[in-house]
Amino acid sequence: MLLAESLLRKAVLKKELEALEQRMSESARIPQDEEPADDYLVLLREYSEKENELREMNLRILATNNNAVFREGETISQAIIRRDSLKRVVSMYNKLLSAAIGSGRGMFASRDIKYRRIVNMDKVRSEMDKTAIQYRDLDTKLQQLNWNTELL
Repeated sequence: MLLAESLLRKAVLKKELEALEQRMSESARIPQDEEPADDYLVLLREYSEKENELREMNLRILATNNNAVFREGETISQAIIRRDSLKRVVSMYNKLLSAAIGSGRGMFASRDIKYRRIVNMDKVRSEMDKTAIQYRDLDTKLQQLNWNTELL
């Protein structure tokens, strides 16, 4: 199985577990004169099986990411951490720009208090754009590698 396939299976398992949780909740308490739509004991067994599969999948993905080389001196895990950091930085720049524009000012109307922008919008946008490009490039390379890496 390829790493990318395991990541897809992981996503499916998580959705299936959420659906089972919902079904268990709906079957936990019903009107006195009705029968439950599902047997919660059957759902519990199914949940346990899927949770075990997900745990094993996560362990294999972790082992693969820790051992597979992304580039010289960097594993996939390290590249993922770098990618996630870039994503947070892009988000921070985006929030800074939104704050400078004035979205969500609170209880005072714009006519009550005059605001001035102290953020260099062009510079922040430029930095955000550069960081976003780095993020997209790194994410694309990770996705490509996922389709060429065998799961351990």
